[in-house]
Amino acid sequence: MNEYLSLTDLGRLYGVSSHVVGRWLKGLGLRTKDGRPSAEAFAQGYVSQRPSRQPGTYFWIWHSEKTTGILDGMRYPRAET
Repeated sequence: MNEYLSLTDLGRLYGVSSHVVGRWLKGLGLRTKDGRPSAEAFAQGYVSQRPSRQPGTYFWIWHSEKTTGILDGMRYPRAET
């Protein structure tokens, strides 16, 4: 598994859409109401901001071990493989 994953990649692990994973993270206080990572998510190392290919823009990626650890701990089921 990669060290960092997008919400889409996390969704694939759990068999749900990126929007569902985003709602889960909001419920855990790791995303704000507007969908941005929370200050807590940055402070605790759950998320990292990276530059995108287009100058002046960026995207967020989620630390795979930490994020799946908290989602697994909340008993969100993983997709069957």
